[in-house]
Amino acid sequence: MPEISVIVPVYKVQEFLPACLASLTGQTFRDFELILVDDGSPDECGALCDAWAGRDGRIRVIHKQNGGLSSARNAGLEIARGRYIAFVDSDDLVTADYLETLHTAITREQADMAIGAVEDVDEQGASLPTPALTTPMEEGTFSGRSLLSCLYSPQATYYTVAWNKLYAAGLWKSLRYPEGLNNEDDAVAHRLLLASGRVACSGRVVYHYRLRPGSICRTGLSPSSFDAADALCDRYEFFVARGLPAELQDRALAACWRRYLSLSAQAGQQPADEALRTRWQQVQVRMRPLAGAAARCRLLPLPVRAQCLRQALKKI
Repeated sequence: MPEISVIVPVYKVQEFLPACLASLTGQTFRDFELILVDDGSPDECGALCDAWAGRDGRIRVIHKQNGGLSSARNAGLEIARGRYIAFVDSDDLVTADYLETLHTAITREQADMAIGAVEDVDEQGASLPTPALTTPMEEGTFSGRSLLSCLYSPQATYYTVAWNKLYAAGLWKSLRYPEGLNNEDDAVAHRLLLASGRVACSGRVVYHYRLRPGSICRTGLSPSSFDAADALCDRYEFFVARGLPAELQDRALAACWRRYLSLSAQAGQQPADEALRTRWQQVQVRMRPLAGAAARCRLLPLPVRAQCLRQALKKI
């Protein structure tokens, strides 16, 4: 069995996929399988996946109907055989020692998760004129529970995203990404951290995140934009259900209301769009029971608390 399973969802990235696969097959750490999940891509991605599999026996390919990023990741998890799991987005690049660095950290520290730093690169894969790095609050090994507050720090991306990490496969035994929703990382990051006894955090850059205007997270307001507020609301409810500290609950509550208020303000300025309005209404229904807690939240200024109440009752 391979030591690591690397899962790569693939959809409409034929321009960038070869560079991504070259960076993965050229790893200094060799004991891994590479699972390419062709998520019904309408371009040449499926053929590219098959061609690369024909050249490298470590590559396995799944061809499936389009179901979105979460569905593709989950499909990869279903067949993964590795002791550890990693995710890579198919338009990004990894350093040659990506797997070696994370594997060394997770085994040396007997951790459940290892995390590395991220560098943003331009569409051609080159460093930006002013380097843009996503690094940890602090390097070292910590309990996952102690890192939950980092989800609300300026470095939150480091702890939230799926793809700069190596996970013990056991973390995924009963956990999957929510299908049909964007912001899937926000929906699972807290669950992964709380389940991790030890997390090794490194400031070494292992991942190059390609900035593309057309990527999912860089498009304008749409009905799926409200998935972000939905995921943050779920996180708050998760913290409450598990009796986590009140300060952490307040951070989670303030974050989900701020995101919802921001999205509502943007939606209110958009031309009439039935799909957007419907999704807005759905999330409002979920937020409405949290209006009372918002009125007591110490991290929200009084004017914002009043705004929460108004938005909860507003007719959309």
